[in-house]
Amino acid sequence: MLETGHRCILEMRTLLSIYFWTVGWVYYGPILLILFFRSYFQPPQAYDAWLRRRTLTLFKLLNCKLKIEYAEDLPTGEPLIFMANHGSLMDLPLLKAVVPEYYVGMLAENHTNYPIYGALVKRMGNIPIRRENIRASLKSFNLAKRKLQEGFPIVVLPEGERSKNGQLIPFKRLVFRFAKESGAHIVPMSFSGVFNIKNKESFHLNPGPIIVRFQPIIRAETIADMDLDEVLSTTYTAIFNGLEPFEAGKQSDQ
Repeated sequence: MLETGHRCILEMRTLLSIYFWTVGWVYYGPILLILFFRSYFQPPQAYDAWLRRRTLTLFKLLNCKLKIEYAEDLPTGEPLIFMANHGSLMDLPLLKAVVPEYYVGMLAENHTNYPIYGALVKRMGNIPIRRENIRASLKSFNLAKRKLQEGFPIVVLPEGERSKNGQLIPFKRLVFRFAKESGAHIVPMSFSGVFNIKNKESFHLNPGPIIVRFQPIIRAETIADMDLDEVLSTTYTAIFNGLEPFEAGKQSDQ
């Protein structure tokens, strides 16, 4: 009896997942095609706000209640590096939905291999990183530094890969060498709930609540007085402190 009930739950979960995948692609697929064509005629800054609004709508259609909290106002006209934890495929559209201005993202080179999406990623100004090649990675970070100097914020996921269990994993040091040399502020961001919606090991899409916390900014002046490991550990702690118990690997009080 229990086995039958468990099988019914799994079947229902699969059907709901197929439904939400269908809704997502029917809505967002045409948007990606429109972006692909617009990218030939307009710079990404011209359609960024349009894309942000439609990505927010995507989360509403997927029944994901999005809660955004700011520890402080984000500075304007100053170089910023946004850093977030990475537990799900959903992190990329989530970043587009919640970062309130056009940014240049740094992402694994394999993202550029997908049809249409890969070409779009590059045309939107994002910077691919070859994680297995330090020299190539340094070139990517030097390009990111130039983008900062041109006035564009940078987004980077310092874990370097998706967490397999949804909990925060160690950060890559090279990212923080770039951050320290760039003279930019770091804006730590904590994403909770996204792993439960879509994790690396499962096809299922399970919509639910998402909490995004913009943690206290780590100022460039503070970073300048730190060594590399201090910058890394301070950023790690800031992101960790903003996570809900599951993502932080903590026991819930409830």
